[in-house]
Amino acid sequence: SDPIQDDEEDEAGNAGVFGVHESPRMSSNSAVLFGWDVTKTFCARNGLGLVIRSHQSKQDGLGFDVMHDDFLLRVFSVRDYEGGGNDGAVLLITPTGTEDPQDTLTVRPQVLRSVAKARQGSQQRVLAPRVIGL
Repeated sequence: SDPIQDDEEDEAGNAGVFGVHESPRMSSNSAVLFGWDVTKTFCARNGLGLVIRSHQSKQDGLGFDVMHDDFLLRVFSVRDYEGGGNDGAVLLITPTGTEDPQDTLTVRPQVLRSVAKARQGSQQRVLAPRVIGL
């Protein structure tokens, strides 16, 4: 059987989307979109405060997205994926510093800047007109 590929519903205009739906990204039925309600229910049932997933690059993205009322963090580590000009990111996960295993962890994204964006930015700085006061 085909593996199921899940994509979280995160576009700004889809805040009212609930449940699980077929993904327009895939032509087969092997991908679904899931709304914020699915993430929150999953976390509640499993005693979790956050789901971290990696997949799905966003063109010109930062390499990570905090979504679904802060219950879902998407990270994508490959910068400039397929020429998309996206930043990549990795996560630094550390304990909060107490001995209690039930304590929370700190999750801090570290952005790996897109080489294409950096080059474009330096070209714009070189080409930008300067205003010199007289």
